[in-house]
Amino acid sequence: MPERRRHLPRVLRYFDISVLASASMGPAYSLASTMGPIVLAAGFGAPLALIALSAIMLCIAVSFAYFSRVAPDAGSSYSWIRMAFGRHVGAYGAWLLLLSNFFATMAIAVPAGIYTLALLSPGHEQDPAWAAVVGAVWILASSVLLYVGVRPTALVTFIALALEIGVLLASAVAAAVHVPVPAHHTSASTPLPASFGVAGFVTAMTLAVWMSDGWEVSASTSEEVNDRPTASGRGGIVGLIISTFVIVACMYAYLHLGSLAGFADNQADALAYVGSLLGGEGWRLAIVITVLVSTLSTLWTTILYLSRSVYAMGRDRVLPGALGVLDARDEPLWSLAVVAVLVTICELVTGFSKSAADQLLLVLNASSVFLGLLFVLSAAAASRRFWGDPAARLGGVLVPLVGAVALLGVLAATVVVEDRTLQWYACAGVVLGIPFALWRGRTRLG
Repeated sequence: MPERRRHLPRVLRYFDISVLASASMGPAYSLASTMGPIVLAAGFGAPLALIALSAIMLCIAVSFAYFSRVAPDAGSSYSWIRMAFGRHVGAYGAWLLLLSNFFATMAIAVPAGIYTLALLSPGHEQDPAWAAVVGAVWILASSVLLYVGVRPTALVTFIALALEIGVLLASAVAAAVHVPVPAHHTSASTPLPASFGVAGFVTAMTLAVWMSDGWEVSASTSEEVNDRPTASGRGGIVGLIISTFVIVACMYAYLHLGSLAGFADNQADALAYVGSLLGGEGWRLAIVITVLVSTLSTLWTTILYLSRSVYAMGRDRVLPGALGVLDARDEPLWSLAVVAVLVTICELVTGFSKSAADQLLLVLNASSVFLGLLFVLSAAAASRRFWGDPAARLGGVLVPLVGAVALLGVLAATVVVEDRTLQWYACAGVVLGIPFALWRGRTRLG
């Protein structure tokens, strides 16, 4: 295999990376899909839970920036864990990456189906079967866009992100000056806790892992950056900060407008609830379109991250070697195709859930735990890799170590206090990764 076919072409700049990182967090999508569950867990403390988790995530992002500068690789966290701890732990990192991002893609595709149906076929948006089918169609469409090329994808993402942030900030201003609306606008009666204590705040922080996730696409595209060595890391940090600021500002404004019970009763479509409170068909339509655009941006950037990671794993023989081959256009066709097919099948399976809200909550909770563990291992890898470098002792060792310890504590506390279903999913995911790591960790770099 010629060496030129072993590495992705360098076509991205710092601006492209910043856009992809911010859009992959999907501010509108995150608010629509995750604000309801976070409010149900932490009440009016929900924005503070996101801020606290984002501070931890910023520590993780710093570790990614250090790694991207010295070892840009499409495998990102998987490759760096392998570099720091060896083949077996690296293979376990690959397992966590695959598991968490397959769940993540489904968690994105579900709202894509919901908001598409809300726009084109009102009345079917909460039907899990309809949402699953439409979400599967969007997975395939996003994969086609990515095959056109990562550079065109970045340009389309920039247009979508500009629209998304503009509408969100406008809605936040409108919500902030609007008279608060009483709770009788809710569609059902979801019981709220008598008080929101530490356990609820910690659960909200774990859910916020998912809300603040996405910026790490900057690392998986670091191999494709044609700019300064620091461009990928800086782009991820900037994307994280911008999107977090927008999301927190909107959460405060929306909590002023609506009620805790209202958000609890609209967990699968929190922004649709906000649109109904703002009133008028114009706001409803603007918010539905914005969330759909945001969701699609998040979907194709997540598939970008996952397909690049699978390509790197195939290149290293952790997955079948055919997945690590580039086609005549220097695109990872086979990794992209396999990811698209498998995620589409999994998405269709979610159609058997009792409701769209149930299927969304299941994949959100599971994805948050596995993503969190992947971030913990990645930060630990940075601390190990840069331990002997005095110039990197603060940003490459201490900051990532603080982030890893804090995030691990949040995840452990959440699993302890959460319901039995999440505990079983978390334990099964963690345990099943061990035989995978023992099996695939025996392979050497291809």
